Amino acid sequence: MQFYKATFTESPKHVPTNKVVDGPIVGNGDTGVVLGNFPQSLRFCISKNDFWRPLEGQGRWSSDRIFGSPCPIGILDMTLESVDFERFQVEQHLQSADIVGKFYTRKQEPIELRAWVSATENMFIIEFTSAARQKVELSLTPQTGWMSSAEMGYEGDDTLWMKRSFTDEKLAWPSEAAVYLKHICGGTSLGTLSYVQLEPGVKVIFAASICTNHETPEFAERARKRIDLLTFSDIAKLREEHESWWVKFWSKSKVEIGDELLERFYYGSQYIMACCSRNKWFPPGIFGNWITKDNPSWAGDYHVNYNYQAPWWGVFSSNHVELSEPYDMPILQYVAHGKEKARRHLGIRGVYFDVGIGPKGLQTAKEKFWGQKSNAAYVVVNMMMRYYHTYDLDYAREVSYPFMREVADFWEDYLQYEDGRYVIRGDSAMESEEEPEEVNPILSLGMVKALFPAVLEISTVLGVDEDRHAKWKHIIEKLSDFPTFDLNGKRVFRLTEIGAPWREDNTVQLQHIFPAGLIGLGSNPELVEIARNTVEAHGGWNDYNGFPTIFPVAVRVGYDAGTILDQLRRQCVSNGFPNLFIFFGGGGIECCSTVPFTINEMLMQSHERVIRLFPLWPRDKDARFKDLRAVGAFLVSAELRDSVVQNVTITSEKGIACKLENPWLHSAVSIFEHFQGRSKEIAHERLDGGCCISFGTCHGAVYTIKCKADHS
Repeated sequence: MQFYKATFTESPKHVPTNKVVDGPIVGNGDTGVVLGNFPQSLRFCISKNDFWRPLEGQGRWSSDRIFGSPCPIGILDMTLESVDFERFQVEQHLQSADIVGKFYTRKQEPIELRAWVSATENMFIIEFTSAARQKVELSLTPQTGWMSSAEMGYEGDDTLWMKRSFTDEKLAWPSEAAVYLKHICGGTSLGTLSYVQLEPGVKVIFAASICTNHETPEFAERARKRIDLLTFSDIAKLREEHESWWVKFWSKSKVEIGDELLERFYYGSQYIMACCSRNKWFPPGIFGNWITKDNPSWAGDYHVNYNYQAPWWGVFSSNHVELSEPYDMPILQYVAHGKEKARRHLGIRGVYFDVGIGPKGLQTAKEKFWGQKSNAAYVVVNMMMRYYHTYDLDYAREVSYPFMREVADFWEDYLQYEDGRYVIRGDSAMESEEEPEEVNPILSLGMVKALFPAVLEISTVLGVDEDRHAKWKHIIEKLSDFPTFDLNGKRVFRLTEIGAPWREDNTVQLQHIFPAGLIGLGSNPELVEIARNTVEAHGGWNDYNGFPTIFPVAVRVGYDAGTILDQLRRQCVSNGFPNLFIFFGGGGIECCSTVPFTINEMLMQSHERVIRLFPLWPRDKDARFKDLRAVGAFLVSAELRDSVVQNVTITSEKGIACKLENPWLHSAVSIFEHFQGRSKEIAHERLDGGCCISFGTCHGAVYTIKCKADHS
């Protein structure tokens, strides 16, 4: 990747906020820090994925109600006495994951800043280098209120600390955090850490250790001891580990498309996910780990009717599967609630999920289903994506299959068999205050149609539950077709079979295509045409909630590539924040999937278990990619240069048979296998364009695919 960065030409406008921040951000997948308010001082807002107010709530997510939600810990203020904050240069560097700034005194003397959250430890480091003597005043201030208690104080002459705790008996479990800040080296302490003098040309380093009771019951003592023992050499080691982690992260895949704007948001989206999604026990909520106000919108929780699932859709094909590791934990922790709700509300087996959930089984909006039965099935989508991209049998056996089987139990009991087909009744496509009377909402049909083939396949691979296969196969064969109707003279997908026909302000009528993954370039041409008509009729490229789905859907069904790219650029410009968040008013980190997923699928598709190279990329635009991850546990690299596909390599991680659509019209194809130090040609075929090349693979082998021009 290039050395992409986010540049800030003015102070952030949305720090603090109850939605998405627009200031420079850093993080390590657990701790998140955002810089805001730098025309007055340097104010760093500190939050952490596992710091929640664990209150179980009821009702809608509105500002006048208190719900369980992630909360900020507090702020670190650093005031430089003679700085003219009207002049500054601040950048967010993606490659090294730090905030780099330059400020100036009223005499135009520069003061340089570098701030970063260690990639390997919950430690926030702030470094200054000043051209002139300068006094910096520091303060740590915990957030207060909302059923919390707060403390702050000094520890000797070089350490400040703050604590914030949620321990009220009304809460589901205690949640506490501590931050200890120390002056590590350089400069001169002026009595206490509150004032430190920067000396010309001398690097001054401060470090803050952040810890919660979810890491250890002795959280405050751990933070204090870690900061007490921290030295300059420790900082240097942390920096080395930090840079090594990010180098490894960025090396896992690469795209080059000759479009600086889209590449910047492509890598920016991956940066945001790497900064906020690495705590296995506490994944990020709607707004990541940059929470700057109590009571974030929609409780900042895990909305499982799409918001929670969407952020990770781009990580699988980008070969950053590890970022999806936190996704499953709150789902598994909610199973007991889901089973109880299915029994009590519907009298059936399986799991029935509320719209909003939290970590550790927290019910952020208890008993609020909004008429939707599809939430648990929607949750399965990400589990399927991970399994199909990795064929990780341990993951399937321990995580995805047990949950998928619970969801299958639910739908076995809930579906009604009428007149030779399975029908869904009493389920709402959209959030509804009323008891739904709709029939066959297309979203639920899509999720159920995706669920049963997956659970059947994984069951077969694992060699379990064979006695259930007949029922599952019957459901697959007899489940109702997708409803359609005529709109403006063209056949499109209908929102429900009986009920509301259409919504222009949401993409629900498209989500059976993606993320359910049921229609693609190899599907029945009639279905593909209906899908394209639906995309055209919807036209919601800047939809309030549809950004993560409208673009992937358009790519999946072969919509016009030029339109997709033009609209994607337009939305990045009009809805992109300086820190490379893309924000539409509704949701937050969910938008991180759109640009990576869309670009990846324009360059390479595999969801139909056929690898297609540059299936929707303009042939006159050079592009190349390295190690995009394909269904079947393949890593694929290829280049499009001068309208010709070349330099195609495929690495097989699991030894699964590979299917590749021939990217060279009417040309002979040679396949070379490189395995255990030996290379050999394993196939040589003459195929028409569009035909599939099929070949067996060995676990760990690399395959080079070449064409030979047809001179016959």
